[in-house]
Amino acid sequence: MTEFLNQINKYTQLSKEAELDFISKLKSKSYKKGDIVNKEGQICKQMYFIENGLVKQYYNHKDRVFVLRFFSEKNIFTALDSFINQTPADFLTVALEDTNLIYIDYEDVQLLAKNHHTFETFLRKIFSSAALYNISRIKEMFNNDATELYLSFSKNNQHLLQRISLGDIASYIGVSQVTLSRIRANK
Repeated sequence: MTEFLNQINKYTQLSKEAELDFISKLKSKSYKKGDIVNKEGQICKQMYFIENGLVKQYYNHKDRVFVLRFFSEKNIFTALDSFINQTPADFLTVALEDTNLIYIDYEDVQLLAKNHHTFETFLRKIFSSAALYNISRIKEMFNNDATELYLSFSKNNQHLLQRISLGDIASYIGVSQVTLSRIRANK
């Protein structure tokens, strides 16, 4: 649980009172490979920290899977739009490996933000960081071809390459698995 706190403190140093209040609200849950963490159409009521394991967020559209993002150890994640707006999620989050998560409930996040300015600052910074990541990803998808997308993914996610299926990597960069195989053969 202290690792979750350490990640938060990378964004902003919480006051000691905020730290104690935050830690008192944390819970944990384990998921087996293939378990759904958050379903499409379900309101995401938690913010998660991955102690160990790996999850992916993806979207199904007309029999196609679009992988939005992968999260591994020491990452904080949620179904962002669903969590912030408390509306049903448009995508799913599933464990790709046996995964241990620490989480905090939406109501507790709101209470911490109300009671502790430093926690509110953390939320602003992490949500801004997520928005900037998503903008960067969209620009990358528009400006690069499939080979460039694969090379960028490989370079920036070396630690995940052996843990993610080629099908999921193909879905992440927006190509078929056959196309990805061709790209990999030509590198």
